[in-house]
Amino acid sequence: MIAVLFAVWLQSTNSRAATSRGVAAYEKKDYAAATNAFAQANALKPSPAAAFNLGTAQIANGKREAGSATLEKAMRDRGLRADAFYNRGNSALAANAYDYAIRDYIETLKLRPSDAQAKRNLEIALQKKQAMQQAGGNSKQKNQQGGQQQQKQQTPSAGNRNQQQKQQADANSEALLRAVQQQEQEELERMKRSRAAHQRVGW
Repeated sequence: MIAVLFAVWLQSTNSRAATSRGVAAYEKKDYAAATNAFAQANALKPSPAAAFNLGTAQIANGKREAGSATLEKAMRDRGLRADAFYNRGNSALAANAYDYAIRDYIETLKLRPSDAQAKRNLEIALQKKQAMQQAGGNSKQKNQQGGQQQQKQQTPSAGNRNQQQKQQADANSEALLRAVQQQEQEELERMKRSRAAHQRVGW
């Protein structure tokens, strides 16, 4: 019995030590070392907090897909959900996956409406998506120049319906952003909190 208790205590101690090494490496921007340390901590004592640290370090280390998948495990903890969505949104934004970034920032703001950085990043993702769509539209118009213009009335195709649905989703995202921005601004200071509390890493 004593041997079992000692093994559990040793495992917990080693997990805390690995987490401390990971935090120190992350703060030094040594993301590979942080990923290794957090992976060790998570293997020794799996938990949503360990998954949060590991997923965040994986993303910072350039392993965005693995990090995003790991952050899903952190979302089991209600206290980590907003930060996990936020970090996953940052990963999607860095990968130019604007739809995913928009979705995750909206989820962050549902959980934490006064998060100023999530609002700003949502604005950036919406603007970049709009710019990308406009650039795509301009190149299509250039490709069509010189051809004969035929005027036909057609029933909306599935592609047109999908485009309309995307435009509606974008409009909904922008409406949500405006609504969030109008919410009681005096709550901003009260709801701000350090992302690094309790040996938790984040952006």
